Amino acid sequence: MRAFVVVTAGLLTVAGLLDAFPAAAQPDAGRNARLDSLEARLPQQPQPDTNRVKTLNELVWENRNSRPQRALALAAEALQLGQQLSYRKGLAKTYILRGILYATTGRYREAIADFEACRRERAALGDWQGVAGAINNVGEVLAMQGYYRQAVEHYIRALRLEEKYGTPERIAADWANIGMVYQQMGRYREALAYHRQYLYLPGRTRDAYNDAQAHNIVGQDFAKLGQADSAQVHFQQALRISQQAADRQNQVQAQAGLGGLALARRQHELAQAYFQSALTLARTLDDQAAVASQLNSLGELALRQNQPAAAVPYFEEARQLSRRIRSAEAVRTALQGLAAAYARMSRYPEAYRYQQQVMQVKDSLLNEASARQITEMQVRYDTERKEARNQLQAAQLRTQQQLLRRRNVQLVAGLAVVSLLVLVGWLLYTRQRLREQVAHEQERQQQERQRVAAVLEAEENERRRIGSDLHDGIGQLLTAAKLNLHALEQRGPRSEEQAALLHNAIDVVDESFREVRGISHNLMPNVLLTRGLPAAVRDLAAKMTTYHTGPQIVIEVFGLEEERLASTTESVLFRVIQELMQNVIKHAQATRVNLQLVRNEQELTVVVEDDGIGFDPLQPGKGAGIGLRNMRTRLAYLGGEAHIDATPGHGTTITLEVPLVPGQRYVASRPLSKSA
Repeated sequence: MRAFVVVTAGLLTVAGLLDAFPAAAQPDAGRNARLDSLEARLPQQPQPDTNRVKTLNELVWENRNSRPQRALALAAEALQLGQQLSYRKGLAKTYILRGILYATTGRYREAIADFEACRRERAALGDWQGVAGAINNVGEVLAMQGYYRQAVEHYIRALRLEEKYGTPERIAADWANIGMVYQQMGRYREALAYHRQYLYLPGRTRDAYNDAQAHNIVGQDFAKLGQADSAQVHFQQALRISQQAADRQNQVQAQAGLGGLALARRQHELAQAYFQSALTLARTLDDQAAVASQLNSLGELALRQNQPAAAVPYFEEARQLSRRIRSAEAVRTALQGLAAAYARMSRYPEAYRYQQQVMQVKDSLLNEASARQITEMQVRYDTERKEARNQLQAAQLRTQQQLLRRRNVQLVAGLAVVSLLVLVGWLLYTRQRLREQVAHEQERQQQERQRVAAVLEAEENERRRIGSDLHDGIGQLLTAAKLNLHALEQRGPRSEEQAALLHNAIDVVDESFREVRGISHNLMPNVLLTRGLPAAVRDLAAKMTTYHTGPQIVIEVFGLEEERLASTTESVLFRVIQELMQNVIKHAQATRVNLQLVRNEQELTVVVEDDGIGFDPLQPGKGAGIGLRNMRTRLAYLGGEAHIDATPGHGTTITLEVPLVPGQRYVASRPLSKSA
């Protein structure tokens, strides 16, 4: 379900919204009294002047949710008249309004073009608060398309202008947009904190659309966190407000959210009612992205009700519509639904064909993402190389200047006292030798660090590549093999021995699929990428406890709750901890393991303590010696140290100390300000 943070949109502040578009009285039975008044006023303004442009823009705003096609026609007339009059303020307002209409109906390229046009008009007027709003809206459209890094860059650009020219409410709304990026990244608690701050902001101008949208977004956060009751309260609030204000856009979002909760609770009839109502409204609004989403939801509902034949038309229509609007994620969802539906109907050839199409869409998405990442890394590398070259040239220039000044001093001193000249020459020679030795040693250390960094990076990339190949390659082949075996099973009668062999083959394929999936997840832990080091360590401990009848593992984390470490630091530390825990499982014969992660401002400390048989650190044995060397090599890359306290028969305590760079943050790579 798509969600927008409703903030000021570059054309109008929240206060300006009240001045330009006075709040309508509470609608009666879905009627909008202000809309009726404006429609009656328009024929009374036949003159092509700025007042008619203003009335047209007000009508665009009031029709934006109930009659979007009417709103687009009005916007076209307003743009034509504004250009004839060279009325920049009216043009900027029309561009922002039409951009919002385009964005809410999935026409993202046109939306960005209109927001950029608004930004240019506002910059020409010197309205920097309006410029900030237009930049913010471009960021929201980028986030809607999944370009989160670019979206955050636009949010921060807008925020800098807001902090200089805007109001506290606009600043809070910009932070709420960044919260939507956290939601898309799966960091729902951080997203909820930002969104609740906006929803309950003291003194915020009350607006029905803004309130309904804010409740929808908070409801999504709670739903993702598994707090269904809290999510339902906010979705119901959004539905009530949007129905009273005849706001169909937010009504679609609220009904879709309530339908999702009902589906999760297995309240299938209630989910059906919500999804069908949301689909009808989305078709009325011509919101093709929302239509595709609700069709997929209805297909999933039919599968949950064990009605695969009924699910196929929903998924097929969603697939065709998603291809038409070029929504790759919606296409993949529809294809997965079709594969599952045909598999349940035992039509395995069709299921296999759709599963192959799923992989083609997935490969396309991965290739596009990889191309973007490679381009970004190349630009970053070129920039860093230029900066390093400039710094080297500046250092060389400073060195040359210092040598010139030093030689002048030496010449003056030599003319005065010959003995001092000899002494100074000897001192300079000695100092130069020492400097060269220091420089040589620094260069050697730098090369060593680069070598270690390259090895670790190559190792991590290879793990991810192998894990991805296992999951996407062999995993899909095993799936295809299973489908073929099932198809073979549906064919004619066979002897008991043949049936037993066939069932045994299916069991072997299932077991192989589980093994491949476990290996790929171990090589490429998704929890480390999405939730950070503490969550990844807990997940590792849980898996070890599940798959090994080994020791009890107790994990304590201090100081890592608020923000994550740098991604490289997390990756290296996770591999070190993984090596230590595997050594404990394999060799220590322990009954209890305590693992602590403690962070302060200067360093991160990791303590792994077990009550096993211990060992002699000076003679650790062949396997343990290699593991300790690997651990120290990884830590050396981070500038860290390892301390081992072990005695045979008395357990082992290993302490890792890793310095943290001040100001270093985790780097990772939503939504549209929807007011005029």
